[in-house]
Amino acid sequence: MTQPIMTPELYTQLADPTALHRRSIAVANAVREGVLGQTIEIQGKKYIQSPGWAMMANAFGFVVSGGEVRKEGEGFVAKAYLKRVDDGVVVAEAEGYCDRTEPRWKSAPEYAVRSMAQTRAASKVCKMALASCVPLMGVKNLSVTPAEEVPEGGFSSSCVTQAPVKIVSTPAPKLEIVEEKALKKDFAEAIVREAKALPKRDPNAPTRDMAMTFGKYKGLTIRQVAKDEEGLRYLEWLARQELKLANDGKPFKKDIERNEIIAEVLLENPEKPQGGGDESDDLPF
Repeated sequence: MTQPIMTPELYTQLADPTALHRRSIAVANAVREGVLGQTIEIQGKKYIQSPGWAMMANAFGFVVSGGEVRKEGEGFVAKAYLKRVDDGVVVAEAEGYCDRTEPRWKSAPEYAVRSMAQTRAASKVCKMALASCVPLMGVKNLSVTPAEEVPEGGFSSSCVTQAPVKIVSTPAPKLEIVEEKALKKDFAEAIVREAKALPKRDPNAPTRDMAMTFGKYKGLTIRQVAKDEEGLRYLEWLARQELKLANDGKPFKKDIERNEIIAEVLLENPEKPQGGGDESDDLPF
């Protein structure tokens, strides 16, 4: 039987984008501290290393799998795949390259060059699928470029191509929808599996809450604010804002705890529609 083709339109119909976005916010809050512990700073920007990308992938229920490694020129090209843990379905794939023309790897043993190609592929495949989670962490100057792809000393103006780039506009190809009913059934089942993969909250654990210390809801707790749609919209907006950094360069623990509680509340209310707020720093209402 011909495999049905997934289209953006069908994805939107079958998956609640608000619920998926709230899940991304929850994952961003859950892994923020661990990911920040796996960054390096170059020229004032933070870049996530391979273990940090793997943390994000695991939190979403994915795992990175290595693929073919082949010799090319003075180095190696490696493939990596991002798979769902529950059924092994590949959701993304990418290639990574490393060779001896790079000063850092000029005299490195062959196994090290080969290994770096694999590491770059692993980081890149996570970045391709999960880059949208990085801005939701609210960390200033946190780049979506994998650390392994940053040259020694960072990116310089010499890395930028000076020649003008000609942009050719081509009409988008017409998407073919084959066996739509089968597709809807298969994709709906996939969404259910994704939901089941989320960590389950201990029903005996105490319900966390925190009082708001600023803004129009000052004095109310987070869960009190979440009792109506306007409050939920405010919490969604607040969770997307950049967190202030302490002297150690990391967000304040109180702010992290606040966003963790907001994430719990948003996940408890996935059926509530998202308001008309935007992604800017202005209040959504």
